[in-house]
Amino acid sequence: MKKYIVIILILFVCTACDDFFETDISSNKIEIIAPVDGVRIPAGDITFRWLPVDHAVGYRFMLVQPSFDAARMLADTLISADSIARTYGCLMNLKTGKYEWSVEAFNSSYVSERCISSLTVIEAEGK
Repeated sequence: MKKYIVIILILFVCTACDDFFETDISSNKIEIIAPVDGVRIPAGDITFRWLPVDHAVGYRFMLVQPSFDAARMLADTLISADSIARTYGCLMNLKTGKYEWSVEAFNSSYVSERCISSLTVIEAEGK
């Protein structure tokens, strides 16, 4: 009887490993789609987009002005990961000025490398 209990416990531990061990995503880099680093873009609604990271359960999006060195925080948002999403992002309405934004992926145990990108918002044409 003890033999069966030990076998059942071993099977339980083996099948429940994903619940105890999280995949290390700390060396993963997020691939930014838009806006690309250093771009000049007209003022208004700007969509920030990036590709998903395997094994991430969410993303932290931050937007600052003018930079992370001397920052005024404009957005600090957590976005839940969805297994069917092909991209992730945020929509922000920005006025003229210089900005930096970052995104990092996370799961219950790890945080990916933070990707930082900059952009300059210029006056929209016709204004």
